Amino acid sequence: MELLGNQSILIVGCYQIKIGIVIPVRLESKRLPEKALIEFLGKTMLEHVWRRTTFAIPQIETVIVTDSTKIVELCKNFGAKYLLTSKSHINALSRIGEAAQKLNWDFYIVVQADEMLIDPESLRILHDSINNNSTKSFFNLVTSLTTFKEVEDRNIVKCLLNARGYIMYIFRKSPLVSEKSTQLGLVKKICGIYAISSKSLKSTLESKHQPLENSESIEQLKILELDMQITAVQVDRNYPSVNTKRDARKARSILKNDPYQKNILNRILT
Repeated sequence: MELLGNQSILIVGCYQIKIGIVIPVRLESKRLPEKALIEFLGKTMLEHVWRRTTFAIPQIETVIVTDSTKIVELCKNFGAKYLLTSKSHINALSRIGEAAQKLNWDFYIVVQADEMLIDPESLRILHDSINNNSTKSFFNLVTSLTTFKEVEDRNIVKCLLNARGYIMYIFRKSPLVSEKSTQLGLVKKICGIYAISSKSLKSTLESKHQPLENSESIEQLKILELDMQITAVQVDRNYPSVNTKRDARKARSILKNDPYQKNILNRILT
C-alpha cells in the first residue's frame, strides 16, 4: 500500500476540511472486460484518468482503489498512489467505504475509471462547489446532452433537476413523453464523477441496498431512495464514458480530433 501526501484543505471556522480524489477500479466489467487496461495512444485508460485528476488541482491527493494486483502493478509503473481492497465489494461506494477507513478525509471526490475524457476544469468546478457548500453531503457533475440519440441510449445514465438545482430522478430510459426537443432541453447526463461526505458515505453503506438501485444498476439511486439530496453541479463539456467497444473507438477519435482534448492529451504524453 502506498499512500498519503497532500489533501485539499478548506478551513471552516476552526476546523480543516480534507478533500481528496479516489478512482475506484475493477477489471470484471461485463460490457468491456479489463477496460481500464486498454491503451489509448500509448497510455492505458486508467493512466489517462489518473493524470487528468492530477492536472485538475495539484494540491489534492488522488488514490486509486482496486481489488486487482494487475492494477496495483500498473499504478507502480506510472507512479500513482493506491489502496488494495477486498474483492467482495459490489460497487464503487462500497469499495470507497473500505478505503475511507484508512484515508479519513471529510469529502471524497469519486472519479470512475471509465471517465477517460474528464475535463480537469470540471473537477475544479466540483471542488469549488464543495468548498462553497460544505454543509451539503452529495454532489454530482451533470452535463447537457447534444442529440436525442443520447436521451435514448440506455448506456448513458441521465437525470432531471428541480428548481433548486437538486437531482429529482435518475434513469437510463427517459420517463418523459414530450417532444424530442423538449426532452433534450430537460434531460441531463449524469457524469461518473461525484463527491460524498464521509458522514453520508458511512450512513449510506450502513443502509441496505435499495430496489431501484439494484434494478437499474445505478448506485446514485440509493442516495435518492434514502431521501438524501444530490446537488447537481453543471458543467459545459459533454464527453462519453468508455463502456463499450464503440465508446472506445469514439474516445480515440475525440483524442485525435477535438482541439480541447488534444491539448490535454499533449500534457499527458509529455
